[in-house]
Amino acid sequence: MDFTIRHTFEKKPRTGEARQCPQCRTDALVLLRRHVSPARLGAPLVTEFYECDCCDSQYQYSPATDRWKPVSQ
Repeated sequence: MDFTIRHTFEKKPRTGEARQCPQCRTDALVLLRRHVSPARLGAPLVTEFYECDCCDSQYQYSPATDRWKPVSQ
């Protein structure tokens, strides 16, 4: 019996502006998603999630406070 195995660990090429990764210091941080809190909760709070294409680290960024926080995987 023959089985075909499709490898899913290969990353798709991403487009867009890259930021500098705090860990490896390369311009490889790419925006994964952007979350804006609902208006019914008060002032909208924006949170952006980034992933580094070089070292595979992930970060959460808050533009309001200009603060980066590592995301555990």
